[in-house]
Amino acid sequence: MKILEFLIYALLKTLNMLPRSVQFSLGNFLGHIFFETLEERREISRWNLKKCFPEKKDEEINIILKKSFLLLGKSLFDFLNAFWASDKKLKELLINFEEIKKVSDLKDPSRGKLLLFMHTPNLDLVVRIASLFMPVSGMARPQSNKIVDNLFKASRKKFTERIFNPNEILDLLDFLKKGKACLYAPDQDYGYKSSIFVEFFGHKALTVKFPYIAAKKADCDVYLFSLEKRDSKYEVNLDRVILKGHKMEEDLREINLRIEEKIKKNPENYLWSHRRFKNRPEGEKSFYPEDLLRKRS
Repeated sequence: MKILEFLIYALLKTLNMLPRSVQFSLGNFLGHIFFETLEERREISRWNLKKCFPEKKDEEINIILKKSFLLLGKSLFDFLNAFWASDKKLKELLINFEEIKKVSDLKDPSRGKLLLFMHTPNLDLVVRIASLFMPVSGMARPQSNKIVDNLFKASRKKFTERIFNPNEILDLLDFLKKGKACLYAPDQDYGYKSSIFVEFFGHKALTVKFPYIAAKKADCDVYLFSLEKRDSKYEVNLDRVILKGHKMEEDLREINLRIEEKIKKNPENYLWSHRRFKNRPEGEKSFYPEDLLRKRS
């Protein structure tokens, strides 16, 4: 295993040294391969897009779908940049670094900051970019593949204060109470126990309770942190999300709405391949056709 990990590490290190133009071309090539070979993920993505954008014609859906897989191919190099690129190099890729740095520097250091972000193809690059503005921690589930898990851990530990496991929620809350900044992705179906049904793109979707709980118990500020491609560079957004704290569903709907707004502006820059609507309210039929549901033994 160690030898295989070393060889993979060496290959990735070599790929990271390639010029950005070559990385861009290779990423496009990988994206085309993913589109042709990852049939189940492609069709889940297509189904999600059609359901979330019913007003769009099939031709428009296909264009978004193909673009999303091209970005998925390029995400390999986004991961490598997140792993090995210098702070100086990454700052040069941001068209509004100084603007956002000034905004982040003015934040009250005594108040915790819950930085919500979305599951985009360049997720690890988003986390690395966030670390350029303030020390950040985050939460991540262990990967089933040990080699991939080790790579992700090695990458994320380089630029985060701490990576929390899902069962360390209380520790994460303590971090927020101390005025720390923590990244958290609330846009997946994490099961019934920790979530409630809230509207998302016109459909009921299990939405995790944690952002509402964190805002109340840790008295922290909540933001939506996002990274959007602008030609060969990126634009950073750090948008305050106001949670009233009276009704959980109302506040979680506000978060979903803000995420929807971001996705609508750039729908290809989202991981549509997740079964976001896999669990349904009692009595409601399956959101997905039978052939797109995960087969369980």
